[in-house]
Amino acid sequence: MRRSGRSTFAFKFFVFSTVALTGFAHQASAATLDSVSHIHHVKVVGSKVLVLTHEGLYELAGKNNMKLVGKEKIDVMGFASLGNVLIASGHPAAGSKMPNPIGVMKSLDGGLTWKPISLVGKVDFHFLEGAGSDLYGADSQTGKLLYSADSGKTWRDIGVNTFADIAVSPKISGMAIAIKDSELLLTEQAFKSTTKIKSTLKSTQIEWLKSGLYGLSGSSLYKSTNSGKTWKKLSTFKGVPGILSASDQLMLVTVGSDIYTSNNEGKSFRKIS
Repeated sequence: MRRSGRSTFAFKFFVFSTVALTGFAHQASAATLDSVSHIHHVKVVGSKVLVLTHEGLYELAGKNNMKLVGKEKIDVMGFASLGNVLIASGHPAAGSKMPNPIGVMKSLDGGLTWKPISLVGKVDFHFLEGAGSDLYGADSQTGKLLYSADSGKTWRDIGVNTFADIAVSPKISGMAIAIKDSELLLTEQAFKSTTKIKSTLKSTQIEWLKSGLYGLSGSSLYKSTNSGKTWKKLSTFKGVPGILSASDQLMLVTVGSDIYTSNNEGKSFRKIS
């Protein structure tokens, strides 16, 4: 995280992932790029692995081989993909004329260029999750969780964030599953109301894909095809995973400073080197 002190409201998942990547952050450089001082997150978009850093958005080709995406070195804090549309929040690059914070911005060309959508100069989302036209964001300045049903154009205040992670349904608008105190809560009305999902799995992170719901618990990755009621173990890692990010084409898990990817929905992984 760019600032030395972390806000107390921050997603446990975000804090955990930042800590988990501490070792990686000191190595995150390419032969033709300056060293990257801070890594906020690692996200999968389609078949690509994108790295959110203090010095811009990068595509990861190898553990020490990153390529800057676009020319604007935005300090990307929150990031999500809605199909081919990328959504970002954070702070402008040094010397930029963009307002600080940048609010919510979108890219239609894979991150090469960005255009403002909403909340410019008002909101700094350190967390964004979305699917379809649904977006959820945690504002670092107020601690509130906001919801958008129109891809970030307008927002509804849900209240102070109490969730560790959110997985958004890729099929039904308003439906999402959140983690609170290691338990899963299902909503069909964008958190106007929730129902506890009865499960013995203590989840730390979740991702919802067309093929099912995926979750990290302990040192293992699990899959559910009935919205979290029952789970099947897919893979176990040597160490406690820090980040889970996935698309329908690629899945990523970090363990300490190592990054693992899977092309078969989490059944097997290979380490990026």
